[in-house]
Amino acid sequence: MSMPMTAQQEALIARLYDAALDDALWPPLCRDLAEAFGGASDTSLILQSDSGAQLLNPVGRFGKETVSAYEAYYWQHDIWAQLAYRLGVGKVYCSADHIRPHDFERTEFYADFCRPHALYHVIGAILPMAPGQVALLGVHRQYTQGPFADSTLLQVQLQALLPHLQRALRIRARLALSSMRERTTRAALDALDTAVLLLDAQLGVLYANASALALFGPSLERSLHCPASGSPRWCALPQLEQAVRQAIGTSRGKRVVAPVASALRLPRPGAPGLCLTVAPFQPQQSPVGQRPCALVLARNPQAPAIAAPALQQLFELTQAESLVAQALAQGAAIEHIAAGGGVSINTVKTHLHHIYEKTGTARQGELIALIHQSAGGARAGTSTPGMAASNAARAT
Repeated sequence: MSMPMTAQQEALIARLYDAALDDALWPPLCRDLAEAFGGASDTSLILQSDSGAQLLNPVGRFGKETVSAYEAYYWQHDIWAQLAYRLGVGKVYCSADHIRPHDFERTEFYADFCRPHALYHVIGAILPMAPGQVALLGVHRQYTQGPFADSTLLQVQLQALLPHLQRALRIRARLALSSMRERTTRAALDALDTAVLLLDAQLGVLYANASALALFGPSLERSLHCPASGSPRWCALPQLEQAVRQAIGTSRGKRVVAPVASALRLPRPGAPGLCLTVAPFQPQQSPVGQRPCALVLARNPQAPAIAAPALQQLFELTQAESLVAQALAQGAAIEHIAAGGGVSINTVKTHLHHIYEKTGTARQGELIALIHQSAGGARAGTSTPGMAASNAARAT
């Protein structure tokens, strides 16, 4: 027969779901769980799998060294966790009902971990999470405080809380996975030397990676449109807005115009024009209220194909050799590299001969093609051919 939870315990349920959204809420919540269920110390909440354990809320009486010791070693010797596994998932237990004091006190877990922190009694349970992962809940009392009073009632009340705890922890896990995927995606996009933009139909910027911010400047944060005054470096052309709208697609009466990808050239004053690719962007699950948008890709033609340090690592070049190779890949002639670096043409040719040997190439065109193929989209920095030549001269 189920027993009603107290008003205090019912209030904890709402806080469980709040904590699923914010890890900072777990420590105070677990302290209040201990009070609600007769514990005299904090509640422990442990995520455990075959690969290890994590204390989700470091117990108040534990320092960082104690937490690290548990996660590195004592989780494998936790006699309370072993009891929970034996009894089965989802079953609330009271340690006093299953473990004799003499047997408990003879364990390494008690002598080296529980005793120094005055942990002796526990009411707890084990909950299934993802495949290969469980959550362990434990409400503790000290030896001097005696066993839990009305342990049977507390176990019933704690049992009613477990489904909510399980759901909250699963929500937390899903949000953490989603956040990790987002961070991974952003890190990958920021590693590209290609500018990546998401633009709405009015050329409002919904997202810009690091290369896009470096290429278009801080004014990109809100829109590609020119401000009303001043002399902006960038000015969006009508063709870009048209291309974005074509990539988004429109509805004309009963007829739906399908999204279309396109390419265009964006002129720049005093610099080579940008070749832009504008493509439809249709995520599988769009957030409610998300404006339709298009994906815009651009690469600075003045940017090096690949960073000099990367060339050093890929082909075991010296610093001077890698800078010469980088300058060649950017279109600089041997004479330009020599003049810009203050070295002789023969010195540059000597570097080039060594580069051919190390890369297995025989001609400049073959070498340049290899460098561009090896770039792999990695960000290469912002140095110009002249800067590379100068750096090459200093490295000789």
